[in-house]
Amino acid sequence: MKATHKYTEGKTNRQKANMALKAMSNLQGFDNGTISNPNDLASSVMEDGRTLIATIAQDGYVRYNDGWNIVEVDDFCLYVDFTGFAVKEMGNPEYEIDSDFQESEADEI
Repeated sequence: MKATHKYTEGKTNRQKANMALKAMSNLQGFDNGTISNPNDLASSVMEDGRTLIATIAQDGYVRYNDGWNIVEVDDFCLYVDFTGFAVKEMGNPEYEIDSDFQESEADEI
């Protein structure tokens, strides 16, 4: 299991969607398919009827939280992780974070 927090500045919507697919696969530990043939988290249906990954590929923007997973994508960054509830339910497992962002000294205090 690996959460992801990456810069998306200057990326196309399709590049952001591919980054999100990789991040979802890393978080869940198995393949989430492709943009045109998604499965599991990537295939979650949004309110407008599109899949989560199609929304990212078409709009380049999404805010998704199903109570277990968080997927946020915009013109600045991508964030894919479990919710605090999910982590607690899983017994607070240790997992990695793949991040472009460095912790500040204030975060370490």
